[in-house]
Amino acid sequence: MNIKHLFISLFLLPFFLYGNVEYTVSFRGVKDDELLESLKGSSSLVLLKDHPPKTLSALKQRAESDIGNIVNALHNHALYNAKISFKLHTETPPVHVEYLVTQGPVYPLTFIQISPAHFSLSAKQLGVELGTAATPKKIAEAENVLIEWMNANGYPYAHLVDKEVIADQKSKSISVHFLLKSGPQATFGATTVNGNCKVLESYIRKKIQWVEGEIFDPKKITSTINKINASNLFSLVQITYPEEPPKDGVLPMHIELDEAKHSSIALGLSYSTQRGPGFTVEWENRNVRRIGNRLFFDANILQLTQRAMLEYVIPEFRAENQDLIWTVEAEHDDTEGFNETWVSLSGRIERKLNRYTNYSYGLQYKHLVVTDADTDGVYGLLKAPIHWRWSNANDCLDPTKGMTFYNKLIPTLRMSSTPFLYTIGHFSLSSYLPMNKDQFVLAIRAQFGTIFGTKRHEIPASERLYAGSETTLRGYKYWTVSPLDTNNDPIGGRSLMVYSLEGRWRMNENWGAVLFYDAGNVFESPLPRFDKKMLQSIGVGARYFTPVGPIRMDIAFPLNPRKGIDNSFQFYFSIGQSF
Repeated sequence: MNIKHLFISLFLLPFFLYGNVEYTVSFRGVKDDELLESLKGSSSLVLLKDHPPKTLSALKQRAESDIGNIVNALHNHALYNAKISFKLHTETPPVHVEYLVTQGPVYPLTFIQISPAHFSLSAKQLGVELGTAATPKKIAEAENVLIEWMNANGYPYAHLVDKEVIADQKSKSISVHFLLKSGPQATFGATTVNGNCKVLESYIRKKIQWVEGEIFDPKKITSTINKINASNLFSLVQITYPEEPPKDGVLPMHIELDEAKHSSIALGLSYSTQRGPGFTVEWENRNVRRIGNRLFFDANILQLTQRAMLEYVIPEFRAENQDLIWTVEAEHDDTEGFNETWVSLSGRIERKLNRYTNYSYGLQYKHLVVTDADTDGVYGLLKAPIHWRWSNANDCLDPTKGMTFYNKLIPTLRMSSTPFLYTIGHFSLSSYLPMNKDQFVLAIRAQFGTIFGTKRHEIPASERLYAGSETTLRGYKYWTVSPLDTNNDPIGGRSLMVYSLEGRWRMNENWGAVLFYDAGNVFESPLPRFDKKMLQSIGVGARYFTPVGPIRMDIAFPLNPRKGIDNSFQFYFSIGQSF
């Protein structure tokens, strides 16, 4: 040590003895940014930098003990021949700890062996590409795939006895040997059920996806749990089998349940400048006859519109993913173009084809009374509604990505002395484009409606097409966007075209803002007339996010207000995004 270093050391000594030893850390020899971040993340020196040691000796100890952590981080990148050392630079404060890293070559995974040999899977089956970096993560993932494959092929007790990872320093490569204990190949045995106090056991057994005597398959256990959970009758569903393998390989299965509340009631409020204040009452019993049938009542009472519905659902009707739904509905609506009162009885089959697609079809009888319209009357309507929906949107009340395509066709027979048939069609396409990690979403929707088969005046006024509502051409007076008579009263049309564009910004966990633009019109012809003027509107809104969905508050301004019809703005308050 020269005189200069001696004086520096004597100068720093009091600080090392009586204060904290501040320091910095660096890694020499590491050029890859990802590897560098990994080394920093594994280093206790870096992680504890805000809590420095009291002495230089303690700092040196911490640096030495850190080497094992850094070596493990290097191994995680398949650098199995890496060398590491460190130097302490104490010339000037703060002390600098410099790690010297010699990376060496990346070791590829060149060979995988599984014993016993008759369970041997190829590297491709294990999800491994030979010749790529032999990281511990990749080897562990291959191990998991092997055990999952064993389980899926009827070996629920399969486990690894030993895993040997061999680094060949001559060829600079890695080979892996999995020593497997399979246990017996098992079959599903008898199933017991417990915890179903108010739900019949026969209903639960219909949800079981395996058959006694079948080869064990964990996917069927998962599917059974999902089926039972989908009933919304249970707060807990557990399926177990013995921890130790039975000698005969037959697994007695046990389903343990904890029932949830089967009835619920909900109250809601709404407001719009078009229809006034309103409230909603909902009640549901999800376990009618103790077999999971559902009875649902919904009433929506507004100042100018009153509606009630009673619905009875028989799940899994004659097939999986297929429900039979009986519905009784009644409504009174007072609009600028007509007053209507109607009751209906309908039955429909609703079927879920797959994760994204469902459809329904059925019959409906509707008794309709229309007054204060261009054609008043009492009508008996027999309908055969067909609905089809495809959606990969991630949420029904607050979608942030995906698309939804919906179409509805309602062939309708007007039952009178001279019966005639007309068909109502409605089609919509919605798209949700996430930007900036769902913080900003661009939502787009196009709607098209048509009525064909007869002349406009033969169609009951309330069955015709109108726009102007919280979901269809906002800002314009409720159901007044349509062809008008000489008194500027809406008389309804036979085609509709409306476009909507929304920018949805989620500012924080609780609040969001919306800016929207709508354009469209309703036409007298069965197809839209693109040479006709499109009515436009803009608006802004706020969203308050709750566990059940966003509370929506929107104000919309018509850009083409019609004299004597439209106000300067419309205000809407309800639950869920507008589309």
